[in-house]
Amino acid sequence: MQLADKIGEGNFRECFAVQNEPGLCVKSLKPQPGFFRRLSIFVLRRDINREEYDIYNRLPEDLKPYFNPVLEFTEDYLVTSRPLDFDGKHSRPVCEYGRISNALFWEEIEKILLLFEKHNIWFFDAFLKGRNVFVKKLSEDAWVPIIVDYKRLGWKAYPVQINLLLDSEKKRKFYRYFRRFESNFRDK
Repeated sequence: MQLADKIGEGNFRECFAVQNEPGLCVKSLKPQPGFFRRLSIFVLRRDINREEYDIYNRLPEDLKPYFNPVLEFTEDYLVTSRPLDFDGKHSRPVCEYGRISNALFWEEIEKILLLFEKHNIWFFDAFLKGRNVFVKKLSEDAWVPIIVDYKRLGWKAYPVQINLLLDSEKKRKFYRYFRRFESNFRDK
């Protein structure tokens, strides 16, 4: 598998396109994370790629269609699918659209919220700054959300937050991030 252009990055990893494979991307650890991020990886997230792989595989079946699948992992990298629109173009993050008025997109977001409630799952970084939710266009008028990064489940998030050992605190943080997401990107 030959890596192509860097297409994104987070706190711990960078994401690369795969040459001649438009439907794949590879996440790998940053080569030079800062001291505190290195410490966080070493102490709390030693196997970050396995963590994301396991989280995807443990998702309830009714939630999986809203998440970008993890296909394989090693200690060094994670291979995921890369969302593609109906026309073959790569799906883009919500933050690149600005305000979105597509009714189907927001109906699907509401379904995701109900499923998170039902299963008591609080991926509070999913809605962080509109970077982890992508708009997948099924047609010109039918858009759906795809969550592409979803490993922060609690206190091990960067920076460490002991209060997130409590589900009530995770839920509170999740809705705080979601309300900000909705306020910034929902065109009413």
